[in-house]
Amino acid sequence: MAGLRVERAWTRSSLAGSVMTPTTPPAVALFVLAGFSLAQDNILILLADDMGVDNVGVYAEGGTPPATPTIDALAQTGVLFRNAWSNPLCSPTRATIQTGRYGFRTGIGHLVTNNSQPLAFDEVTLPEMLDAGETGYAHAAFGKWHLGNDDVGGPLAANLAGYGHFVGTEENFVGAYGYYHWPKIENGFESISAQYATSDNIDEAAAWMDVAPEPWLCYIAFNAPHNPLHWPPKYLHSVDLPDVDDPRRSPNSFFRAACESMDAEILRLFTLMGDKYDRTNIFFIGDNGTPHDVTVPPFDPDHAKLTPYEGGINVPFIVSGPAVVQPGRESDALISTADVYMTVAGLAGMSSLPLQNPVDSVSLVPYLDDPDQESIRSTVFSEFFFPDLDNPTIVWRMIRDNRYKLIVRGGQQAGRELYDLQDDPFERKNLMDEPMTPDQMAAFLYLSQELVDLLATG
Repeated sequence: MAGLRVERAWTRSSLAGSVMTPTTPPAVALFVLAGFSLAQDNILILLADDMGVDNVGVYAEGGTPPATPTIDALAQTGVLFRNAWSNPLCSPTRATIQTGRYGFRTGIGHLVTNNSQPLAFDEVTLPEMLDAGETGYAHAAFGKWHLGNDDVGGPLAANLAGYGHFVGTEENFVGAYGYYHWPKIENGFESISAQYATSDNIDEAAAWMDVAPEPWLCYIAFNAPHNPLHWPPKYLHSVDLPDVDDPRRSPNSFFRAACESMDAEILRLFTLMGDKYDRTNIFFIGDNGTPHDVTVPPFDPDHAKLTPYEGGINVPFIVSGPAVVQPGRESDALISTADVYMTVAGLAGMSSLPLQNPVDSVSLVPYLDDPDQESIRSTVFSEFFFPDLDNPTIVWRMIRDNRYKLIVRGGQQAGRELYDLQDDPFERKNLMDEPMTPDQMAAFLYLSQELVDLLATG
């Protein structure tokens, strides 16, 4: 298949129609494929909900994290990235993973609800990219989708986004729903499940892997450890939970139990995979930082999820598997959750992507292949805004280089903050509050211009 050029246009018909159908309009997708390797490996993406670096043992960022031996072991067989950025909350991060594009391009800057912008049908998602490139990858998604709404996709949102199989939930567990009583969707059909949701994610994914032709892409987006706080099955964790009538009376204990239970269920999945595990490249990623009510010292609850600070956007990001040369490494390279997109393309043997949509993704394959690879990105970007296609309300935009970080606030709190992450990793000293050194001023001007230049490409 070396040198094969494939041109294909796709559209989605309707909720009742097929997931993808050929159409005639030009310039929807253009792929140029290099040769595939003889053995294309499977790709597994594990996405934790609300689990920052402070809750993953191998990151050793301080405090006493939950026991996460399975995730820690992935780092020993892979590459751990220290400087991975997400968005401050989940839907925007999920959109970057699925499209390789920042929120100012997709319109997703906040939670996707019935009153906000969902993932648009003209975005080329991970499974659509693999299909249009004729890579031969089967694909499925499990767990929380949170990129559709009642008007766009509804219970078929993940399928209409290209996934051949989906079992999970549309959004968070809210109202009467929880981890033991939740709306389970399977390819558009909804029922109420009484099984522990984290365990169900693993059961469904493992069952699909048993019958799916290889190679495959499997995306598992856990609800865990996102609230509601709850009592996970005792056999899945080591936390001595207090005898309380409401988990919110002891949030840290129940949050830790949810983290440990997810880690234990990931181990069960790896066991069920059998020899497929050795043929699978695995991502473990957090969608945003830890919530403030379960953030403990030395971390600042005011710098947690839903904030522009490192506690809100610096997330665990580990890649493990046969693509990794000299495993057990760490990288200080600047990376983004958007980089999953181009990395999947590279692991699948593709050399370029659809040309109609600008992509912000950078392949991480060079880091997996070369222990001496320096940072490809000179800066990395994140944002948080309330979507309005004509006039979005900008709350924060963040950009950093290998040392300094600039936060630009919009709206009523308009202003700028500059931090030296090398000397001040907890962002306690805003350098804009006092006269800056020449180096600090140079960093401020550089990051300001980089931000202007980036946004001008939208």
